[in-house]
Amino acid sequence: MSIPFSGVAAVVGLGLALVIAGPLNAQEIGARGGSSVTIGARIQAQFEASSVDDTPSSFFIRRAWVTMDGRLNDLVAARAQYDIDGSTVLEAYLELTASEALQVQLGQFKKGISEFWLVPNAWLPIIERDARVTGVDHCPGVGSVCSFGRLTGALGLDNYEPGILAQGRFGERFGYRFTLTNGEGIGYRDVNRGKSASGRFSVFPAAGSRVSAYLALDETLDSHGETMGLPAYGAEVEIGTWLDGPHLMVNALRGRNWKLDDDAKFSALQLMAFWYFPLAPESHFAAVEPMVRVSWVDSGAEDPDKVTGTVVTPGVMVYFVGRNGISTNVDFYTSGDHSDWSLKVQAFAFF
Repeated sequence: MSIPFSGVAAVVGLGLALVIAGPLNAQEIGARGGSSVTIGARIQAQFEASSVDDTPSSFFIRRAWVTMDGRLNDLVAARAQYDIDGSTVLEAYLELTASEALQVQLGQFKKGISEFWLVPNAWLPIIERDARVTGVDHCPGVGSVCSFGRLTGALGLDNYEPGILAQGRFGERFGYRFTLTNGEGIGYRDVNRGKSASGRFSVFPAAGSRVSAYLALDETLDSHGETMGLPAYGAEVEIGTWLDGPHLMVNALRGRNWKLDDDAKFSALQLMAFWYFPLAPESHFAAVEPMVRVSWVDSGAEDPDKVTGTVVTPGVMVYFVGRNGISTNVDFYTSGDHSDWSLKVQAFAFF
């Protein structure tokens, strides 16, 4: 399969433009009564090529977002985030911070239980969290490839929804996050009286380390039209922080693959490792960050239709200035005798 030079050149061209432009920072402006509003934007342009026969390679705008953060005082803040490419409101909430131990958000937000989904895509050099391979659509129930990110995203465990969120820290050692949402996705009214709940409890045994346990009760309709509260539970270990030397994140999750059938139970494991290396100023680059992801999933389908999938994603992110740069990933996917790959190159620009 040939890869069009024009697609790669366009991504590299955007990256070179970032170098020439210099630092790009969100802009803070004064507002009424001493409050402030910060306006920022992100553009992520992607080139993708798949090994699947008759699947064309493509260059496209992956994200074009505008974010407005307003702050009235230490107690009251708000956010509105728009996907201007898809004309969608992603986040829109009022935030009340009573103390370090209690912060409440009312509105629409990402309800993710794992930090893998909660960390902003501005910080994550893994280009696609679900490790999609264009042209592959065989994972039972959820389609696409069988990966940790695909299962959690397609089953609604880690998406944007309206509701209420409470989170906080108790000193240096303990933290929590709890959400109660509609369970219907972005901007939709509820269709029944049930609500989706998720919770995470974290322990911070030392600086730069975290161990979390999480649980979700996701309400949906079963094959008979009855409301179900489907449990999913898992654990996460994180050592290190973003953009600062070595960094490891490990996830384990088990839940119901309700898109397959009412009783299917999936299992998922994922490991990600990064190493952020700052570079000397005379190099004209800020840093380089090699990375690898390994994901394994049992979709919950039973014999003779049992399907498991493994994704291995090596990659590297080159930072021009701040978080602006170019990331390259190759998602290698195998499932039984099925094997495919996807090359992704993405330019990250933040204003």
